[in-house]
Amino acid sequence: MLAFFDCFAGISGDMTVAALIDLGLEEEYLTDQLKRLDLAGYALRVGRSRRRCLAGVHFQVEVAGDQPHRSYGAIRRIIEDSSIDDAAKATALKMFELVATAEGHVHGVPKDDVHFHEVGAVDSIIDVVGAALGVHRLGIDRVVCSPLPLSRGFVPTCHGTLPTPAPATLEIIKGAVVRGSDASIELVTPTGAAIACALADEFGPYPSFVPLKTGYGLGTSDPEEFPNALRIVIGNEPSAVTTDRVGELSCTVDDLDPRLLGDLMDVLFSRGALDVTYTPVHMKKGRPGTIVTVLAPPELSGELSHVLLTHTTTLGVRLANRERMVLRRRLEHAQTSFGDVRVKMVRLPDGRWERRAEFDDVREIARRTGRPAREILSALDRELGAAESDLT
Repeated sequence: MLAFFDCFAGISGDMTVAALIDLGLEEEYLTDQLKRLDLAGYALRVGRSRRRCLAGVHFQVEVAGDQPHRSYGAIRRIIEDSSIDDAAKATALKMFELVATAEGHVHGVPKDDVHFHEVGAVDSIIDVVGAALGVHRLGIDRVVCSPLPLSRGFVPTCHGTLPTPAPATLEIIKGAVVRGSDASIELVTPTGAAIACALADEFGPYPSFVPLKTGYGLGTSDPEEFPNALRIVIGNEPSAVTTDRVGELSCTVDDLDPRLLGDLMDVLFSRGALDVTYTPVHMKKGRPGTIVTVLAPPELSGELSHVLLTHTTTLGVRLANRERMVLRRRLEHAQTSFGDVRVKMVRLPDGRWERRAEFDDVREIARRTGRPAREILSALDRELGAAESDLT
């Protein structure tokens, strides 16, 4: 299931949970899971309302009495020690780590020494965990997020009045796509930024997909200029298999020092090649030679042809355009018994997801542990295969 986060009025933690409830996240399930956190002194308020002309769900956490300022370590332990859904637990931890790293950078302290105030309060813990629970409960396995709108103004915090976007928000959204806004209120909160950046596989406009359902999560304020809501649209991607076009470049050499072939491959990949292969052949006069084949985006064919003509002894390069069928894939991180490992998520033609460990990480683990790479790969295949059933 694909979800598009349409942040036309920004994003916050409570707006995200509200939109997921509007999409079908059961309040009973959410309440049951949140009770598994070692938290007290709060109540959930869920109801339907309107912001300007849009109807949606408003989600609010009411906190009774003062709550302690919790450190990142304390929040991490609350989530880790709970019995909430394992996938949601990992996602929530990822979100809070983004906030802790940003707060630590802004205040000049290690992330483990960060003490949360607004973000560490009960309502923010509920928002983050609730968002993680909702995404996994609804079967959302891919998220595209619209550019995040950044307003100009000021917001009161426990550190005093700060400009918007809040400094922590700017740290969290490094690498995301943003746009300017003339709104006078804070549109993207640190919690909202962490949710967006932890979940989004990419930032951009609406992707190609089949929309099935739309949910609106309403913000607390109700400005006159626009409806203060987060819109999440979920649907299906058309197919696990897509087609595109690539340029195929090839040349044949029989008088090139073979020691140069490794460097040639590095240069080609650094210039944008998608794939490079070497094929041994026998050429005229019985000479052994090598066919160099390069796949590249069509617009790079000219540049990479120049690389082949410059870095090899060939006198010419053959060019062709090829249509190819490719499986959808994306790169994620997984916590394994060997630590954090990059995992390639591949969507198979029948709709199932397959997890494949990146071999560079396998090789690094083998060097670190002294165990053969084939043993590491076999162990990771078993771990990732066991987790794969959660994706089908």
